Formats: sequence, C-alpha cells, structure tokens
Amino acid sequence: MSTSAPDPLEWLLRPPSGENGFDRKALAGLLLDVARNVRPELAATPETGPATDIRLEQVRTLLMGHEIEVLARISQILDDPEQLAAAVGRILPTAFAQATGDARLGQVLAPSLEQATQTSIRNDPYTLVNILYPLIVPAIRKSIGETIDRTFQSLNETLKHSLTLRGLAWRWEAWRTGLSFAEVVLKHTLVYQVEHVFLIHRHTGLLICHAAAENAASQDPQLVSSMLTAIQDFVRDSFSGAENQGIDTMRLGELTVWSEPGPFATLVAVIRGKPPEELHDILNTALSRIHQERHQALEDFDGDSAGLADVEAELTECVALRQAKAQKVRFGVPWLALPIAVAVLLFLSAWGARSWQDSRRWEHYLAQLRALPGIVITETGRRDGKFTVTGLRDPLAADPRQALGAMEIDPANVIARWAPYQALDPHIVMKRLEATLDPPPDVRLSVDGDRIMAEGAAPAAWLDRARAAARMLPSGAPILDLAAVRNLDAQADRRWDDYVARLKAQPGIVVTETGQRNGKFLIAGLRDPLALDPDVALTEAGIDPAHVIARWAPYQALDPQIVLRRLQATLTPPPSVRFVVEGDRIVAQGSAPSLWLERAHMAARILPSGAPVFDLDAVKTVSDGAIGKLRDDIQARTIRFDNNEPLPAAGQDALLDQLADDLKALETLAPSLHVVARVMLTGHSDALGKGTFNLSLSLARAEAVRALLRKRGVDPDLLQVRGAGDLEPVLAQATEAARSANRRVSFTVELEEQL
Repeated sequence: MSTSAPDPLEWLLRPPSGENGFDRKALAGLLLDVARNVRPELAATPETGPATDIRLEQVRTLLMGHEIEVLARISQILDDPEQLAAAVGRILPTAFAQATGDARLGQVLAPSLEQATQTSIRNDPYTLVNILYPLIVPAIRKSIGETIDRTFQSLNETLKHSLTLRGLAWRWEAWRTGLSFAEVVLKHTLVYQVEHVFLIHRHTGLLICHAAAENAASQDPQLVSSMLTAIQDFVRDSFSGAENQGIDTMRLGELTVWSEPGPFATLVAVIRGKPPEELHDILNTALSRIHQERHQALEDFDGDSAGLADVEAELTECVALRQAKAQKVRFGVPWLALPIAVAVLLFLSAWGARSWQDSRRWEHYLAQLRALPGIVITETGRRDGKFTVTGLRDPLAADPRQALGAMEIDPANVIARWAPYQALDPHIVMKRLEATLDPPPDVRLSVDGDRIMAEGAAPAAWLDRARAAARMLPSGAPILDLAAVRNLDAQADRRWDDYVARLKAQPGIVVTETGQRNGKFLIAGLRDPLALDPDVALTEAGIDPAHVIARWAPYQALDPQIVLRRLQATLTPPPSVRFVVEGDRIVAQGSAPSLWLERAHMAARILPSGAPVFDLDAVKTVSDGAIGKLRDDIQARTIRFDNNEPLPAAGQDALLDQLADDLKALETLAPSLHVVARVMLTGHSDALGKGTFNLSLSLARAEAVRALLRKRGVDPDLLQVRGAGDLEPVLAQATEAARSANRRVSFTVELEEQL
C-alpha cells in the first residue's frame, strides 16, 4: 500500500460534509481502491471492469448491508397493496391524533366527508330518519300535547260561560273588538301570577339564578333548587323510557310548577292561578335568549354564578308576568228591566230610522262619485258603525269630501281610502296638460270627442314643449292636436337653422344635439379648440348669445384644415416653410433648420390614426435652401489688393456693394430660420517679404474690408477678422499672377442652428 495515498477506509468512514447521501461514483472508486490494496494484482484491471472478487462483495455487505436490507423490505411493502394498507392503517390514528390541533385537517377532510354524507343519504334516506327520530318525535309529541291542552282549556272556558249573562257581555266585546269569543273568555277567566323563577344548571343541579315576586313567600332558593333536581332525577331513575325526559308540570293546590328544559340549564316557574298555555312560549323564548347570549358561560358553569349576574334581569321579566282579575259587572235590580227594555226599543227604532236615512244618502253620494271623471269606486261597506269607500282617484279629479257636505253626510262617519292613479278621460287629460304646459293667453284647449284641440298662436319654445308632452301621453289617452297653433318665432327659427347649418359645415365642429329649452335655443356637440368660435358665428348670424344655451365638449378633430392649423401652432414653421393641403395630405414646402425638421418628422409620426399624412419630402435643410445659396454666394466672392497695400484695389466698389447686400440679407434671414450666422473675413498676402510683416498686412486688409462693409450698413458684430499672412495661398506663388491672386480677403460663412 502506498504511503502517500490517503487511507480509503478512513475517508469512507469520515462523516459527509453538507450532503444528505452517498456519492455512488466516489463509493465505487473507493471500493476498487480497497480491492487493489487487498490484492495488488487487481491494479492492472481497468477501472471500468466489474469487480467480481468475493472479498469485494464482503466489503460491500459490511459497509451497506443494513441499508440494502432495509431498502428491500420497504420495496416489498410498497409493491404489495395489502402490506402498504396495513402499514398506513397502523400509523393513521396516531397521525390524526397529532393533527387534531391543526385547522388545515378539517379544511382538507370537510369536502370529502360532506360528499360521503350526501351520497350515503341519497342511497339510504332511512339512515338519516333513524338518526333524527329520537330527537324529533319527543319534540313533536310535546308540541302536540301543549296545543291540545291549550285547545281544551279554551273549549272548557268557552262552554262554561257561553250561556251566561256575562257570556253575552263578552260576546258583545268580541264583536266590538274583532277578537274571537274564545280569546275574550280566556282573557277574563285565566287569572295568574308568576311568583318564582329558578334557572338550574342541567348537568350539576346547581342553582344559577333565582327571581321572585314582591309578595311571594319562599324558602331557601338553593334548597328548592336541590329538591326540584332530586325529584327530576327520581322520576328518570324510577320509570323506564324516561331517562331523557322529566316532569314538565306539577300542581300543588293553587300553585303550578312548569319546567322548561334547555341544553345547559332548566327554567322552572312557580305560578299561582290558571296560567294560559301561551305562557309556555314566553318562558321558552326567555330560556332560548339566555342560552343564545350566555352560551359559553352556561357550558363552563362550575357553581360560581358571578359571571351570570345579568341573567337575573331576564328572570325578573318572567316574574313580572301576571293577569289581574276582571272586574265584575254589576247589574241593576230586576224592577228596572222593563223601562230599560222600552228605552232600548225606542232607541233601536230611532237608530234604525236614522240608519236607513244615512244609507239612502250614502247611496246617492256613491252614485254622484261614480259619475265624476277621474274617480273609480272599487269597494264600499260599513265598519264599526262607519261607512267605508275604497277606490282610485286622479289628483285632478273633484274632491270627494266636497260632495259629502252637499249630501249632509258627516265626514267623521266616513272612512275613505283613495289610491292615486292617472285617468285617461279627455277632460282630466286636458286639465293635466293645462297644469303642466301652462299655455299662453292666445292658446285655447278644448275637447273634441277623443281629441284635445289646441288653437291660437304660441312661441316656438312652448310648441316644442307641447309636442314633447303629446309624444309622452300614455297609450289609450286622447290625442293632443297642435296643427291649429301658429308659431310666433318662425323667423328666429330660420336664423337658427342657418346658424346650425353653418356650424355643421365647419371643420372641427360636430353638432350632436339641437332644440329649444325654457324659451332658449339649445345646441351641444364637439368642438376642436382650433375650429371656428361658435360665439362669433352667433353674432354674425344676428342671434343674441343670451338666448342660446351651448355646450361644447373639446375634442381633437382629424380634418386636414384643423390638423394643418394644429401643426402650424405646435411646430411654428420658419417663414421659409409653408403648408398646403392636397386632398388627404398636408404637404410642407421650403427650407428649414435640421432641428426643426427633426421636430416636424416626430410630429408626423405621432399623428393619430385616421389623420391626414404630413409630407415633409419637399422641405430642404438650411444648407440646401435660400440661406445656403446666400452662404455660397458670399463665400464665392474675393476682394483683391495691390502689392503691399492694405486697402482694396480700385474698381471693386460694386463688388463690395453686392457683398454688403448679401450680408444684410443673411443677417435678416438667419433669425427667422433659428440660425446664428457668423462671417469670417480672412486676410491673405503673397510670399514676398518677412512673415511678420505679411501677417500684419493680411490682418490690416481684413480690418479694412470690415470697415468698408460697415459703412454700407452691415452689422460689425456679424463680421469677424483674422490674418493668415502667406500661409494659406490659393495658388502656388511661382509667378506674379499667382502672387496677385494670393493678395486677397476671403469670406467664410458659419451657420449654427439653435434649439
């Protein structure tokens, strides 16, 4: 074994650093190293060859035998569904027990359990019936028993008092109040008072709260509560089938004990007298309200009622339930019966005669109402000694109360209920039109069969309102005929129509609505800010703007003329550029600075879809336009000089005049094109003489030309001078002609575009 190589077994047994499993390739290499160390002759075997030596198998078993065995068992369980189900079944209860505190378990299982329950009920509905039967049947039995008790109680009292004098008085009260005779009998015969109310915890039998009437005598409430609980437990333990039941009613002489059980508490009421069965509902309602408001406190009750002190208010309300004894009716002595009977007979005769007269007047009154337009009677009768009439009445119809006075009927004896409706009788419709349209004095409305005729003269605004009202009349109503009404504003309407027609023909204006409202003309629509001002057009049409209501919403028109105005306003083209409209295209012509051209091309690209095309192909840059030609003309001119002379040679005044005109034209044109122009005057000399002298002479020549141009009106700030001496000859100075050509002043024009 080599001493320099690392120990394979030591490396294999070293714990992995930051990894979760073995590197199979590294492990295979280590096993091969182990084999080579055990048998050196294997060192010549290629690393890719199989290791078939038994000792290698022993090493693998030694190192990974336990893991291989565990993996084999796991694979066997996973491949066998029965073994896998058994394994999962063993750990499933433990998993559910540990996950009970996790709310996600309920969220995951709820849909499956609900679906399984629904499927089970659909397949076998009797399963749900068998579950609910023990709960529903006792409740139904108790409800039926209470209803039967209430019925027999009412029947007994009714039979007991039906043929007595007091019974006749109660029948009169029932007819007068509209109640049934049985309800009146129970009202006067059932006299009771709730003296005690106990709220007892159902599971422990401890008293939660107690309330008693002021005049009620009682023992210790805790002792009474314990006795009641003991009696209930005794009954449940003594009789089969009563395990889940209890005593709900006990009678102790004049006292009646009612027990109303709840989920966590039982309400026990001690009542003196004959309570009505409806008292069960009142006690049940109070018990349900207590459970609803203090559910958790009742469930956690351990004998300390300090947290349930507010329940006493509910019990106090139950203790306040009582019914006083009815006053006895005292009757006179028998010898007064005959005079009273005669007086009653005379009274009944007079009352009958008066009733007959009132009935006759009432019938005449109803006949008169039926004849009035806009009134429909649907029901008549008498109630509590008063006449009743019900029907429909148009708000513009005659007032029924005025007819009551004419028929000598007291309005206090009449109960009238009139529902408003819209009558279609021609006279009612005409009244409604007169109220809503308010016709001018020259217009008259009249009824002609099933038509309402309008005659006379009216302003156009009123005619428009009348036509709109005629169109809005409901189906079946008479027709409003306005053909005989003359329009007083015909001439103003013609001017208005001409004005609207002119606006519709203007580019950038879209008229969406016209008409008249409240005596004024109305116009609405869309207007581009660059379009014609409608107020100016109003003045030109001779229409007073105060008589016009205009609503113009701004929008961006795509008409070529409007787009041209918008481009001129946003781009501000130089004087050398002009725009023309050619069909659906806006063509720009002339010359402009390159910066302006870039802005113009950008504006052309961002024009909205549907807008005319902005064509800039005919626009040249400044260097290609008029200023460029002017620049070339200036730079092509040269002022000549004689030998050693700082002033121009004779005969060049015309050239200087023409040069001055060009420079002044350049000075005027440059600002309009947003261009800064600078002209450099460069003086030159021949090569004869010294260099310093030639440089000074060339500078003097340039200054002399600038002075001459200044005399001719050229701004000196436009001109700059420099001397080049003999360093920039135009021709090689080998001959006199070449030297004469180099004695000159040249011009260089620099154009700088501004943003």
